[in-house]
Amino acid sequence: MNAVCLQSKQAKDLAVITPEIPEPGPGEIRLKVEAVGICGSDVSAALGKPNFDWVERPRILGHEFSATIDACGPGVSGWEKGQAVCALAIHSCHECDNCRAGNTQICEDRKIIGFHMSGAMADYVCVPERYVMPLRYGLSFIEGALVEPLAVASRCVLKMCDIQPGHSVIVSGCGIIGLLCALLARASGGNVIITGAEWDEDVRLKKARDLGFRTMVVSDDNPLADQIEEKVDRFIEASGAPPALAASSDSVKWGGLIGIIATYGANIDWAITEVVRREQKVHPCMAAAWDDFEAAMRHLRDGVIPVDELVETFPLTEAIEAFRASFEKTTPKAIMIPQ
Repeated sequence: MNAVCLQSKQAKDLAVITPEIPEPGPGEIRLKVEAVGICGSDVSAALGKPNFDWVERPRILGHEFSATIDACGPGVSGWEKGQAVCALAIHSCHECDNCRAGNTQICEDRKIIGFHMSGAMADYVCVPERYVMPLRYGLSFIEGALVEPLAVASRCVLKMCDIQPGHSVIVSGCGIIGLLCALLARASGGNVIITGAEWDEDVRLKKARDLGFRTMVVSDDNPLADQIEEKVDRFIEASGAPPALAASSDSVKWGGLIGIIATYGANIDWAITEVVRREQKVHPCMAAAWDDFEAAMRHLRDGVIPVDELVETFPLTEAIEAFRASFEKTTPKAIMIPQ
């Protein structure tokens, strides 16, 4: 089979390899991958960023995917060969306080498919049965590959930021997570502005405008707080740029909320005392749990996300080109299709 392997900690050291098809062990299901997305986390790991230096190499990447059931290991029942599914990205202990509360994504013993274990950028992947879920509502496999990132965005927008009709919202960052957050915020009744850097203007910010959003280019010489007419109720930081988070408080109303969905490659010098004095709430969001995946599938069923306008597909054998487009930010979302 073909698989996309992160070879070493050297930047962009990726290769399409041909490992053996894996055999499902006890309690596992072998999935035939139908579509798999390149996440910003995959990009960060492939670029050798320090916030992903914990990923052991070599590693087959991939945690955003849809698939069909191919074979079941010992002890697995109730699934049909060819059944359409997706899978939770984060595996957890199911025993700690967070797991018992349903917040499996913040289990302290969590393991992430494609980072701690072989992932789904391959023709086949084996996943424990408890993390496999049906792909509902007749969703396509391309839509299924968006379930995981949409689940992350849904958790941030609907749970953490509690965006309500009439809220003014800034989404900082116009990558796929930023665009998905903006679409969900708008669907919740928010008035949304999307920001980006100068290099985003021709592709990602253009895509945001095509989707009907107001956009702003932010730079050191043209800070966001100087461009907006009034401070906003909600600020969602999705860019992963330390200066964007450091300056976020200046664009948010006193008593407003800053949601953080990105991770960062460096520590941030943030004037936190100003956040305290303004009593601005800060709410980070880490990944997604089972109910967020279910919510994401409902969003897709309801047509909230214009999938065809967001994705660009590549054969899995052209993974290096798909990653190049992701590195260079010339595509909103690269999704690879195994042959």
